[in-house]
Amino acid sequence: MAKEDFVPVACDDWYQRRRKDAEGDFWRKASVGAEHGADMGDGGGTRQGIYMLTADGTLLARKNAGQNPAVMRDVLKEALAKWKRLPDDRRLPGKVQVPTDPGPLDGGYTRKPPANGLIVNVYPRLLDTNPLGELCEAECKIGDGNEAARDHLWLTEAEWRSLVPAKEPRAGHTFDVPAPIARRIARFHLVDNTRGEPPMWQAADVRSLRMTLTVESADAKAIKLRLDGAVLLATGPDAEKAKRGYDAGLLGYVEYDRSKDRLTRFDVVVAGDHWGEGPYTGGARPGRKPMGVVFELAHGDKPADAVPPQAAREQAVYFGRER
Repeated sequence: MAKEDFVPVACDDWYQRRRKDAEGDFWRKASVGAEHGADMGDGGGTRQGIYMLTADGTLLARKNAGQNPAVMRDVLKEALAKWKRLPDDRRLPGKVQVPTDPGPLDGGYTRKPPANGLIVNVYPRLLDTNPLGELCEAECKIGDGNEAARDHLWLTEAEWRSLVPAKEPRAGHTFDVPAPIARRIARFHLVDNTRGEPPMWQAADVRSLRMTLTVESADAKAIKLRLDGAVLLATGPDAEKAKRGYDAGLLGYVEYDRSKDRLTRFDVVVAGDHWGEGPYTGGARPGRKPMGVVFELAHGDKPADAVPPQAAREQAVYFGRER
């Protein structure tokens, strides 16, 4: 049904309800509906969910996100039944005219990957330990909290190039990951978003941070580097008493292809103990529990690869350009 009876569109409600253009106007009007009551205002309360709309913005059905497939099938059937009951002048091809020119777009709520930049897939996942003390999958009774979440790390061209030694590298040479990159990874991507939208770490929450790159080999074809590090994130100066935190180690590998003049590998694994929860990520496991975060290079050839990092909503803060 989703493929054959609907035109699927995915968007971020945080952007849509704020933008000052025809697209924003359409979304605010279509997402109010009787069940929402009064208009929540520009940038007001969330309108997240799965909506079934006509081309003119009439709401057929809606369900909040996180529903299982059986529930969503019923909602889709409900929407289709309402659609088929609409008069012909609202339903047949060509009867509803959609303007081809939407007018000026609000660029303030448009996020595009940096030109010639790097897109890295990010997968946080709750972990546990088996009777042998080995890491294994965790069980979470809240929503899909036992599954991997998804996000993207964005690096500008200048930033990813800063990960490659400027001078002719030699095996064993070690240098620090540039601070803006290390802090972006720590603050915005070492978060527990497995049960909802997490609060990002504040600058003061980064209690300690070390990320280094070591040249493992370098020849005429490629430069291969190993990434090592450790991070302590905590909402209070005393991590033992902090309500939320993450104490983890990092290990990864970065490769630069000289002929392609590109990074062809960015594989990093982060594992450690996480604790606490945010306002929209309730249901955390009690105490300190292991959590992992995996980073891997995206090819950039899929529409989903262009989905911006969640923290890029505050773009200047994400890229370290705030005053």
